[in-house]
Amino acid sequence: MQLSAWNNIVGLSILIPIYNYNVTTLVQVLNDQLNHSKRQGEIVLLDDGSSLSFVSNNEILQNGSTIRFITSGVNEGRIIARQKLAAEARYENLLFLDCDSEVIKKDFLSAYFNLIDKDTMLASGGRVYVNEEPKECDLKLHWKYGSKRESKASAFRSNNFLIKKDLFSSLETKIPFSGYGHEDSWWGIQFEEAGVKCEYINNPTLHAGLEKASLFIEKSENAVGNLLVLEKMISEQTLSRHIKIYKWYRRIKNSGLAGAYLFFENCFHKFFYKNLISCNPNLFYFDCYRLAILLKKGKNN
Repeated sequence: MQLSAWNNIVGLSILIPIYNYNVTTLVQVLNDQLNHSKRQGEIVLLDDGSSLSFVSNNEILQNGSTIRFITSGVNEGRIIARQKLAAEARYENLLFLDCDSEVIKKDFLSAYFNLIDKDTMLASGGRVYVNEEPKECDLKLHWKYGSKRESKASAFRSNNFLIKKDLFSSLETKIPFSGYGHEDSWWGIQFEEAGVKCEYINNPTLHAGLEKASLFIEKSENAVGNLLVLEKMISEQTLSRHIKIYKWYRRIKNSGLAGAYLFFENCFHKFFYKNLISCNPNLFYFDCYRLAILLKKGKNN
């Protein structure tokens, strides 16, 4: 059957971009729920340049019917990976999941099929983190930030969302930045400006892949730098409304206090970093640290 014919069937394409992660458990749970639902659906896995060991572990999951596996060969990033997955999807309803997600509800897919029956355009199920703080000190920063900030935020999150294929295809995806950070912000703002309301439902996945503090900080530094790219595409007012750290960046820069703030932060920079990789990271220090990075990168903007 040609792809255009599949698109006329009401079903669900579950799309999972993978980078250096074993998705066996995730796929097995999703496939079991899909089979139990008796609904039309598929699971499409796209490996985005993982090492061969992960490719080997994940490609054996394809079963010739409901589970497909494709590979890009090189790491092209989350946005391009999702574009490719959407192009491969047989159905008009797309469910994007991060590869380090863990399904924690037995009716996870049923909740999304209920929305499909209502012809929902866009919905976000959210994410949660384990209640118990990790014992490893270098995982505490990611866990604390995720638990305190990401789990409670009502902003659009791309780790677990349902969207119509036509709507996803209409998004501006040619973002001139790379690496980690603020793809969610860019898409969320586009939805808002297009007048598309996101339905937030209590259907979270568990974020299973905590990163070591040094890597999490490095990715966060890249993420705040990406805000300066978005600044050229989106008004200051809109970015400030959506992203708190950018709001403080504009306030400090517009008031002429950037130099004073950077002097202050430089005096405490090593102290902040040492705290962030410790067993008791302080999120206020993390904000101060990231704000300084943003001000340094934004000096010439």
